Amino acid sequence: MEQFKCHEPKYNLMELREYNVIIKNPRRVDLRVASCYPSPYSTAMSSLGYHIIYHFLNSREDTWCERIIHPHRRSFESGSPLRDFDVVSFTIHYEEDYFRIPAMFRDGGLEPRRDERTGPLVIAGGPCITSNPLPLSDFIDLFIIGEAEPVLDMVMDRCLELDDPRREIDEFRDIRGVYVPDSPAERVIVENMDEACHPVRQIVPVTDDRSLTPSLGRSFLLGVSRGCSRGCRFCMSGYLYRPKRETSLRKLIDISERGCEATGYSKVSLIGAAASDYSRIDELCNELVDMGLMVSMPSLRIESVTPELMEALIRGGLKTITMAPESTMKLRDRLNKPITDSMVFEKTRKALEMGLRVKMYFLIGAPGESREDLEEMARLMRDLSEIRRGRVSFSVNPLIPKPHTPLQWEGYDAREMKQRIRFLGRLVRGLPVRMGSPRGGLIQHVLSTGGPEIGELIERASLSGVPVREWEAHAGPRDPCARLPWHNISVGLREDFLMEEYIKMKDDRLTPWCEESGCYGCMDSCPSLRH
Repeated sequence: MEQFKCHEPKYNLMELREYNVIIKNPRRVDLRVASCYPSPYSTAMSSLGYHIIYHFLNSREDTWCERIIHPHRRSFESGSPLRDFDVVSFTIHYEEDYFRIPAMFRDGGLEPRRDERTGPLVIAGGPCITSNPLPLSDFIDLFIIGEAEPVLDMVMDRCLELDDPRREIDEFRDIRGVYVPDSPAERVIVENMDEACHPVRQIVPVTDDRSLTPSLGRSFLLGVSRGCSRGCRFCMSGYLYRPKRETSLRKLIDISERGCEATGYSKVSLIGAAASDYSRIDELCNELVDMGLMVSMPSLRIESVTPELMEALIRGGLKTITMAPESTMKLRDRLNKPITDSMVFEKTRKALEMGLRVKMYFLIGAPGESREDLEEMARLMRDLSEIRRGRVSFSVNPLIPKPHTPLQWEGYDAREMKQRIRFLGRLVRGLPVRMGSPRGGLIQHVLSTGGPEIGELIERASLSGVPVREWEAHAGPRDPCARLPWHNISVGLREDFLMEEYIKMKDDRLTPWCEESGCYGCMDSCPSLRH
């Protein structure tokens, strides 16, 4: 019987040195916080959000925030287990990391389930949490909905005011941006990015162990923007963190200068859901390069790739450009990503002519996708590869319906997905293509869209294995008229907006980008209209 079980990373911390670590006297602080990351060290150290939590909390004189990164059982700063802290905070970016949370509790001397646990208050935040915290509601006491800076101080202050925060959990319900299971919660965001937390003295790992090297390499992480309003119907982040907000150019240059001096890095990674859409991206890249810095971006929007931007990135040391055509032109329109094939070819040719390698991301399993669509996708990939053989590679992953997107009512058929991936794989045989896992997609979908009942599967998978058929039982489509598990979580969208987009998707109708066509009222109150 096919089962899913969580697999653990392995690495040797004896081969690691760190700089810019914050050490405090525990006797001179009122609150000790364990900032937990349930993913490998290499991922944690390339997470700007994780750096933000560390520096934001340590900016408080009454608080000492230490890091515990899976599978390490004790904090990096003092060697303390979870049970020794007043607050345990999880930063969660990927649903697959849910399985490591019960294990981190057990390793730290705590019971995983909140109704069986005594000791520290346990909180969690991140994109997955903002979208749908319900699958973890058996394990976590309270959740941060949205971005940390507007709410974290209030949560810490409330902890200090209470004798027993866990027993007095109802005292947190009135804090905007906090979700206590079964209570309504409203997302909070930083409206002015110049006032957001921009960590300058980021932790610098030094190691010869490649498993401990940050996934973005030795680079300073620069928060260029947050949110995206392009409106791709499959993109969870694009709906959770609207509208797009930008850090000013002068602020970014100042942060980069001070940050690279504090870390010794000579490379800057531009971080943001739509970093290449930054309104002054060419100026930013050129100024950073003129400062003697290398510049990279994890991925680029095809629409915003220009020869000038590529030239600046090449001057900054970029060797590979990553773009996401996603699918065929017909399905791109259905997903509200209106990029023409001619644009994809034009940008690819130009990148190759300039000496760059090109990596492309595709999705499989879009609503209404046919065999003919897969055949067209295969032809597109072959034609792109033929522009310059060996210089273009591809990654194809299952499309996962996510909460707070127009696809949230769609199901996931793992058996059908397996057949689609096999069919496409035969069509692109011989090309440098990496295919995603249909089973992995199934589990991610269930973890994304499930309710509290998924907690039992998470706990079992962290200990032994769960048969695939049990995941499949939770992967069906949802009735658009029924109440969704995450109905108590408001991310600021107008109540009927997602249904409007769902209907438009079924009818193959586009919604234009509001930055070019004007506001179409997707939100109850758009912060960008107040500035």
